[in-house]
Amino acid sequence: MKKAPFVFLALIMGILALFHFDVIWRSPPFYSPEYEATLSTPIICMDAYGDLSGHVRPYMYEVQAGEGQIFIAGLDHTRDSENPQIDALRESWHNFRPTVALVEGRMGFYFRWIHDPIELYGESGETARLAKKERLPLYTWEPTREEEVSWLLKKYPARQLALFYSLRPYFSNFRFGKPDDPDKIMQHYIGSRTDYEGLRGQLRDVAQIDSIWQADFPNRPDWRDTSDEWGWPEGYLTELANESNIARDVHLINILFDLANKGERVFATVGSSHAFRIEEAVRAEAKID
Repeated sequence: MKKAPFVFLALIMGILALFHFDVIWRSPPFYSPEYEATLSTPIICMDAYGDLSGHVRPYMYEVQAGEGQIFIAGLDHTRDSENPQIDALRESWHNFRPTVALVEGRMGFYFRWIHDPIELYGESGETARLAKKERLPLYTWEPTREEEVSWLLKKYPARQLALFYSLRPYFSNFRFGKPDDPDKIMQHYIGSRTDYEGLRGQLRDVAQIDSIWQADFPNRPDWRDTSDEWGWPEGYLTELANESNIARDVHLINILFDLANKGERVFATVGSSHAFRIEEAVRAEAKID
């Protein structure tokens, strides 16, 4: 019986070692920038981007900013390790020699002995792997959900916003295949994606989503068969997606310049649409800064 405390201590030390040597990953931390971009050149909105989306992919560029450098790696979201864009990402990483990395999304639990980072988290997973291999600081460039919800609640009803947040991860993941049990997945999203001040209790179950969808988007395919790969359904969901993207892009730009002004070489992995839409704003900000 006396051995129990030592066994427990050894177990705890073993788990801590797995985290220390990046065998197990935590979600990358958020970054709170002090920098506030002037945005003398506006970010391209998603509506305008629709006519410009035929650009080359991956969409990558480098910008001098203050004492630092910014590299934007814009990829079409993929979980295919054989996708040539992943090779382009790796080559750009090694050529740029970053000192800090930013990834899109919040990611989550990862166990190196079991998981493949690309299959689990796409291009963000590969960027995280590269950063951890070199022991570099790694952050998500996303704002906290509380910040984003607070911004959007100033312009949109809570019920619409709760629907948007519940559907967003489903629509995003649909491009990788329809889940076996959409209703089960959606019930999970309702619970996890609306658990924020101002949204709690707005949606309770999948039946409510069915009812709202049928009333507000009667001419659209069922939400169970919908992807955001080619845009959101017209109406308030499109408006919310645009507003959310702009808010996220502004936050990203603030982080880029906050770090670059500290002399960092910042490597940011983003969706190809983000990379294209923010380019002129980033270049203009670099000239002002």
